[in-house]
Amino acid sequence: MRRPLDLGLEQIQHLLVKMGNLAIQSLDLALKGFFEDEDVYVQLRAWSNTILLLSEEVEDRATELMALHQPMAGDLRTLKAYIKVAYDIERYGRYSMDISEIKSQLGEWDMILNGDEYSFKELGEKVQKCLSMSVKYIETMDKEAIFELGQIETEADELYKKNLKKLWESELSTKSIMAYTLTIRYLERIADHSSYISESIYYAITGRRVSLR
Repeated sequence: MRRPLDLGLEQIQHLLVKMGNLAIQSLDLALKGFFEDEDVYVQLRAWSNTILLLSEEVEDRATELMALHQPMAGDLRTLKAYIKVAYDIERYGRYSMDISEIKSQLGEWDMILNGDEYSFKELGEKVQKCLSMSVKYIETMDKEAIFELGQIETEADELYKKNLKKLWESELSTKSIMAYTLTIRYLERIADHSSYISESIYYAITGRRVSLR
């Protein structure tokens, strides 16, 4: 017989997946707007606010379950992990919105073509994969699969460092350097939060802490 606590945990898990899927859409749109020179800020601000509200709902539900059902150690560990995961997903939405806001902050700048020297789109694709995989892990609770994400996050981090070095050595306009530097920094932070989520899920399942960074 299922406990009310089990139902509550399942409902929170579904909320997290819903948040994660919206975060995936947010990053996809933010990168499309950036690389195709489109203003998508209004939509991303709305999605970011929605993710924030869902994050607060996760925290409220988790706190209520702790107060009402006296969770065992494993259940309590999962609830604590879910609260942390909700925060990390909220950061996904915020950073995606921040990418879209660069255009309104800086105005027009010179677009940089991707090639041997720069690999901005490759970085974006790596980060998109990290985000999608982290949401998948919330749904599947697959403790073995998180290490694959760790490898991709490492590759994204190396691309971030490579592009950052190239930007600061370039003779591009100050505005272009700022636009691309801010964007890849936000992408790097999203990749980091994908690792945080995976570490939290691993802890919820096993009771052991692991670092992917």
